[in-house]
Amino acid sequence: MSPLNLVIYFSILLHSSYAQLITEEKGLSLELIHVDSKRSPFYDANLTDFQRIVRSIDSSKSRILWLESMMIFRANPTIIRPPLRAIAPAIFMVAIGIGSGHGLRNYYLHIDTGSSLTWTQCLPCSTCFPQSAPMFDPRLSPTYRVVGCDDPVCKPPHYKCVNNRCEYHIEYYDDTSIDGVLSRETFTFQDAHSSHSEDVRNLVFGCTHSSHMNYRGNPAGIFGMSQNPTSTVKQLAALTHGLFSYCLFPPSATRASFLRFGHDIKPPRGGFLSTKILEYNDPEGFYYLDVEDLSVNGRRMHFARRTFARRSDGTGGFIIDSGTAVTQLTVHALDGVEHVMKDYFRLRLNLLPVNDSSLRLRLCYKMVQGIQHRLPTMTLHFRNGANYDLRRSALFMNYAEKRSFCLAMMRARE
Repeated sequence: MSPLNLVIYFSILLHSSYAQLITEEKGLSLELIHVDSKRSPFYDANLTDFQRIVRSIDSSKSRILWLESMMIFRANPTIIRPPLRAIAPAIFMVAIGIGSGHGLRNYYLHIDTGSSLTWTQCLPCSTCFPQSAPMFDPRLSPTYRVVGCDDPVCKPPHYKCVNNRCEYHIEYYDDTSIDGVLSRETFTFQDAHSSHSEDVRNLVFGCTHSSHMNYRGNPAGIFGMSQNPTSTVKQLAALTHGLFSYCLFPPSATRASFLRFGHDIKPPRGGFLSTKILEYNDPEGFYYLDVEDLSVNGRRMHFARRTFARRSDGTGGFIIDSGTAVTQLTVHALDGVEHVMKDYFRLRLNLLPVNDSSLRLRLCYKMVQGIQHRLPTMTLHFRNGANYDLRRSALFMNYAEKRSFCLAMMRARE
């Protein structure tokens, strides 16, 4: 699911603490940088806004195919994964320091709630994608350690023992993969609201020595945030009380986006409802939400409960994903939403859909004056009675150069 300008609070239970913390339990805030923001060190001023939107949608399509293939492969491990395009980078980056002494290097990593491991490219690297920062050299850092085969984190299916060390081979797409050594190192997190930095020793991460991918955007790797025990947010639980939150804003926003941990999380004032993150014993550790139904412009859709439920074979379900810019719904659900949307635009605004394949999305209209304040709304209804009203800016893509807008949703496999 897309970043919906939504504040999400995650409570994570850590079965065992892998990281060693220098300070007492406290809070921490890290600034998140959108890949298309002018705040990004990799901002490409030559791209038009239309090109950025199209690139974002194409990346989301690739990522959705990967998410689907992971679920299908889990349900049918004997099938061959479908051929997919090169890895689609995530949307937001975070700056992290890795190593100590002369080996300390600062890197921008893509945050990914669908990845179980934080990794960066390391020397020596046989086949690596180009990056702007020097590759991490473990020989220069006195705190670097290789994870041995007897370490409790060295477990299949992600990791295996080779020559007394724990190695990994992670496939993101067909013929798109990374290989490396599971390692431990000191990470430095710079607090966004002060000059204070937090050093975390003995953090498990991946030292990638071979990468077969076309990784656009120049960040040096992935900041893993899944529910898997080796993800960085899981390992930080002793520091953060097992809590993290993020509030995401579009690249044009003047306000910064933040990833907050522990005591830095400030609950909204007044009464608010929460919904539970569903946990399953899956290697991927995706974040599933218990969505019961949708409403469009106040009209309840009355979808069957199974529409958004996870099936017994591990397919289906409703997940929130930091690397997808558009929402994905099943064919039945999206057809129902589009039917109500079309009726609204035709009967109330006298608008008919336009057919323009360059926009990349299914339901699009020409922009008319004042339309921004007359667009329909959508509400997510969770099983525990909590509701979330989506902002119109999260529900529709605005193509200013084309004077068009589209419903920011795509079809998923059934």
